Amino acid sequence: MPLHVSRSPLGVVTLRLDNPARRNALDVALAGELRAAVADAASDASVRCVVVTGTNGAFCSGADLGGFLESSGGGADGGGRGASVLARREMLSSYYRTFLDVRALDVPTVAAVNGPAIGAGLNLALCCDLRVCGESARFGATFVRLGIHPGGGATHLLARLIGPERAARLVLTGEVISGAEAVALGLASSVVPDAALADAVDALTSRIAANAPAAVRAAKRALRLAVDHPFDAVLEVEALAQAASQSAEDAVEGWTAFREKREPRFTGR
Repeated sequence: MPLHVSRSPLGVVTLRLDNPARRNALDVALAGELRAAVADAASDASVRCVVVTGTNGAFCSGADLGGFLESSGGGADGGGRGASVLARREMLSSYYRTFLDVRALDVPTVAAVNGPAIGAGLNLALCCDLRVCGESARFGATFVRLGIHPGGGATHLLARLIGPERAARLVLTGEVISGAEAVALGLASSVVPDAALADAVDALTSRIAANAPAAVRAAKRALRLAVDHPFDAVLEVEALAQAASQSAEDAVEGWTAFREKREPRFTGR
């Protein structure tokens, strides 16, 4: 199986790409399994956090569109180079959903970047809320080096995350940067030794999963709105969500635990 799914007792679901022959490139089989696993996580209210990572020293080396073109009827009569621009656009828009579905998840998402995250692999990492890197992590929007336009939201996500000028540097040069450079640019939150990556991600997701799940989901939605909407609109959303959360059982438990100087026991109600 090119995707391994595991779950911790805290409700942290880990999606591990495993296509070693192609350094975890997103081919048809892997893309389909990833979308199905994300859909399962989205429909399960007990999931608290989702981690995306790779195996064998790679996060995701990019898109394996050869198989995707074939499955879409590639060649002169299908979605390949001989097809019309509109046909290729439809094929690519469908492919983009592989990682954009990750971005649409209500629960927090973490990319544990254990090696190259290139092209579509970069997009997959960018669609997560947080990126934690091992020292061997590499990030690259290398599309122009292949003679193609960036896709999958790369231009939007990079510009919003690190600013237009820094995004332009990465997109227009196609250069590949290290995990440490990614942290300096604001592309990732932290970099740790490769051997410590799993523990660092586990510590981070455990802290997230220990919080009130409804409040965490609502806070994630507000953070996403903050990127794309004016301040006053986000303020209204925050006021409504905060008012609703204050009547939840988890809010009572949170305040009680604070007064009693103990860790809260959230139930999601």
